[in-house]
Amino acid sequence: MSAADDLLRSIRVDGEALTALYDQWIPQEIVALDDDIRCLTLSDAMSGRQAVWYLDGENHYCGSHIEVVQRLHPQQILSAVAPWFDELARHSLSARPTALHDAPRVPLFLATQLAAAWCVRVLIDMRQIQSSLTEQDQEIATLGEKTLSSRQVRRLLGTRIGPESLVVLSPLSDRPLRSQISFVIEHQLVHRFYDPEADCTFYLSWWERQLDKSPSFYCPKANLLVSDENMAGMLPSMILGWYLSNPHHVATIADAQAFEARDYGLGSASSLLVELDTDTKLPPAPETASADMISESWAFLHQNPSEVAPQSSQDPRQEKKQSGRLFERLRSLVKKT
Repeated sequence: MSAADDLLRSIRVDGEALTALYDQWIPQEIVALDDDIRCLTLSDAMSGRQAVWYLDGENHYCGSHIEVVQRLHPQQILSAVAPWFDELARHSLSARPTALHDAPRVPLFLATQLAAAWCVRVLIDMRQIQSSLTEQDQEIATLGEKTLSSRQVRRLLGTRIGPESLVVLSPLSDRPLRSQISFVIEHQLVHRFYDPEADCTFYLSWWERQLDKSPSFYCPKANLLVSDENMAGMLPSMILGWYLSNPHHVATIADAQAFEARDYGLGSASSLLVELDTDTKLPPAPETASADMISESWAFLHQNPSEVAPQSSQDPRQEKKQSGRLFERLRSLVKKT
C-alpha cells in the first residue's frame, strides 16, 4: 500500500473520518509544501482528470483549490511556495536559470494552480497591450539602457513556426537568437529566447492549432505582454508552473545551442572560393526565415548567383575582385544585426 493510501485513512472531512472516494478516483502522491501543509493529488482513470486536496497539519481536508480553502488561508499556502516562485521569476523566467534545491516534485496541474495564485498577487504591474497598438512607431518599454520599440515587437509578431529551428532577431539588440527551449502547456506552444547582451529573456507563444497566426509576446523584465488573446494573462503563471514542475529546464537551457551563422550557410567564407560547376544551383532558402539577417543574406545570394559562381572565361583578377565585393556585402549584412 502506498503512502498516499495510508494518508487517505487518516484524513478527516467535515470532522468525520474518510471512508471511501468516489468511483474511479485514485490517490497518487503526497506533496509537502511545508510541515503543516500537504497536498494529496488524485486522478480519475476514466477521464484523465486530476485533483488536489489541501490538508492541514492534522490531516483535515481544507479544499480542492488554493483560492477556496477553509481552515487554511490562501496566504499561508502562498507563504510556503513563495520562495520557489520568487527564485524562478528572477532567474528561469527572466534571465539565467538556477536550480531550486529545496522544492519537491510538484505535478504540473498543481504547479500551475499555485503559480497562478502567486502571479495575481505579485505580478500586479504587468501590462497587456493589443497587437494593433504596435502599428504605431513608438517606444513601449525601457530596460536599463535598452529600449523596446513597437517596430521591434511588430517584427517578432510576424514570426511563424516551421520545420527549421526557430530563430528571431532580439527586440533589444537586433542580434539573431535561437530558441533555447520549447514546451506545450494548456494547448499552447511556448518558445524561450535569451539575449545575453541585454541579459533579458522573452517568450513567443502560439495556440497549438493556430501556428500560422501571430504569437503572443511576453517580456518579464518589461512586465509587458503583447497579445490579442483573452487568456494571454495566464502565460506567466503557465511558464512558472511548467518550470517548477520540470526542474530539468535548467540543464536544457544551459546546454541550448546558440545561434551560429554557419549553421545557415553563412559565415563560412572559405566555401565561397570553391569553384562551382556552371549548372550548380544554390541550396534553397530555409522554409522558416525568422531572422531578418538570414532572410536578407539568402536573398542576396539568390539575386547574385554570378558573384558566387564565376564563369571560367573570366579573368582571374576579375574573379578576385568579385569575391572581394561578395565578402564586403556579406559582412555588411551581418553587421546590420
